[in-house]
Amino acid sequence: MFKNELEIDVFRCFRALLKKAKFILLITLLFFVGGIALTLNVGKDIYSAVATVYAAADGSYSDSSNAVTVMNAYLNVASSYKVCQRAALLMGRSDIDAADIQKAIGVSSSAKNSTSTNFMASSATIISFYASSEDSDLAMEIADAMAESYTIEMANILDNNSVKVLDSAYESYISYNAHIEAWKDRIKFAALGFVLACFVVVICEILDWKVRTIREATVRGQIPVIGIIPDYKE
Repeated sequence: MFKNELEIDVFRCFRALLKKAKFILLITLLFFVGGIALTLNVGKDIYSAVATVYAAADGSYSDSSNAVTVMNAYLNVASSYKVCQRAALLMGRSDIDAADIQKAIGVSSSAKNSTSTNFMASSATIISFYASSEDSDLAMEIADAMAESYTIEMANILDNNSVKVLDSAYESYISYNAHIEAWKDRIKFAALGFVLACFVVVICEILDWKVRTIREATVRGQIPVIGIIPDYKE
């Protein structure tokens, strides 16, 4: 018994995609509309602000060097609950507590991110406080409060003022644009619909056992051809 094997004809699949273009477009549009429906509530923009502190050769070199060493060794102090709690007190707002600040803050050190020599990394360190909030003014306020709180904490640890505020958060920037992200999600939904529709068309075409060519009718040339009925057009 002769049986056709599963064979994928790329050109036939491509022609099927062109033939089903309306179906593919319809599914793509339906997914796009669904994406819009799911992202009607786009949320709010997120603003971020940065304040930095540093320790360098300002007074005694040994004090500054010791401060740099401590800052690098105990980076977790910068985002500790104690520092956040002091920052909340410095802000003096009843609607913001240490837990809120700890969630909104991020900390990075130039010693970890720097590609300079070990000497430069050990002689000066800059710690950046990144604060994020739906309120741009609040983001700057949190970043400044954290920088000030950290300098106080390091002064208590080192018993000197080698650690100082380098730059306050003088402006904020949009770190998450809700409308842009919503449109990105909608485009992803549309792309998903397009891919799924194309996949369905191709699979249906591959699994369609209709005989369309002489090669398929003869099971890849295994059955002899007795005759061919030509197309008749009036």
